[in-house]
Amino acid sequence: MTIKCIYGIDYDSNIYVIGGKKASIIDTGTGLHNQRVIDEINECINLRQIKQIILTHEHFDHTGGIKKLKDVLSHDVKIISHKKAALKIESGESNFARMLRMEMESVPVDINVEDEDEIQIGDEKWSVLYTPGHSSGSIVLYEKKSKSLISGDTIFAYGSFGRYDLPGGDPHLLKASIERISNLEIDNLYPGHESIVEGDARKHIKKTLQNIGYI
Repeated sequence: MTIKCIYGIDYDSNIYVIGGKKASIIDTGTGLHNQRVIDEINECINLRQIKQIILTHEHFDHTGGIKKLKDVLSHDVKIISHKKAALKIESGESNFARMLRMEMESVPVDINVEDEDEIQIGDEKWSVLYTPGHSSGSIVLYEKKSKSLISGDTIFAYGSFGRYDLPGGDPHLLKASIERISNLEIDNLYPGHESIVEGDARKHIKKTLQNIGYI
């Protein structure tokens, strides 16, 4: 399994592309750099092969590009998120978007996932874990065989974690979510921003667990 990371620039989140039987994109950025994103996706996969876009949570830096991206890919591409994220995505409400003088276009979510659901991404089955704390609709995606975690803004490399002072954030829930993640066997960490970690993610997660204990 190959996970392609399109690193975010400016306010954009990282975007992940996984090819295979059910080729998928995880998160979309703001849409500010949509052409760059399309070009990078094209380098590793035929756009027509993309079957679904999975959103780790509802924040504009991860979801603002949905409409533009879906229009380029195919109208048959399914949008997937947790039901609490879907409420925000479908409302088209975003203070962050307004701050950037943009609009969060309302997009229907086709599939709402719940904690411990399994979804196929590429050629593998991934577990959905509900991890509130950074936002009310946050999920992470875990693939047991490769020990890989796509973590959204719940947990980052080098001991960092998502902020909890935005609407829907909660430090106690975030701490519980990180404690839950720390019990998984994780070698590869693919966070919503900044560096990915392949091979030695456990030490990064251990440091995050220590740091979250101080809040």
